[in-house]
Amino acid sequence: MRLVLAVPLLLTILLSGGDAIAEPAAWPLVPQDPPRLKLVMQLVVTCSAPEKPGVAAESKDGRRTEIWPIVGGRFEGPGIRGTVVPGGGDFPVVRPDGVEVVDALYRLRTDDGVTIIIHNVGLTYPGAKPGEERYRLAPQFTAPVGRYDWLNRHLFIATLTDVPKGLELAKGAAENDRLIQVYQVD
Repeated sequence: MRLVLAVPLLLTILLSGGDAIAEPAAWPLVPQDPPRLKLVMQLVVTCSAPEKPGVAAESKDGRRTEIWPIVGGRFEGPGIRGTVVPGGGDFPVVRPDGVEVVDALYRLRTDDGVTIIIHNVGLTYPGAKPGEERYRLAPQFTAPVGRYDWLNRHLFIATLTDVPKGLELAKGAAENDRLIQVYQVD
């Protein structure tokens, strides 16, 4: 039995001129089927002032210092548009390793009356300037069978940024908006 296992190793050494077995060559990193991104939707999500959870901020996944109630908004893309249903929330958490995780769960209602659930989870990254942050999200949609079930069958990534002038929806100092641009991965 040992001879059977040793023969391939012996042959490899003999064929290599008796030298020790060389490390395998590094695999070339050449894209074979690179994904493409297509902007399919943008949302302006309006939140009220954050709630402070207080003493209960510590949890098994990290520390929550604020919860952002979602109070409305709008969304639009090719063949889809509507409003953000009040009542969801963004529950960011700072993990024990210091990374901030965005975790938002809310509903969208299309102009033709269809309700779609969106669960937006992502990470916060340092921006180009000190104190600046960038957000990258991986939204998951739950849509009923029909016109919008394409949202169930694709992978998406999204950005979260400040809302440009002219798209703001927030009313007063107690509300703020976030622009979320959703890209379908093809």
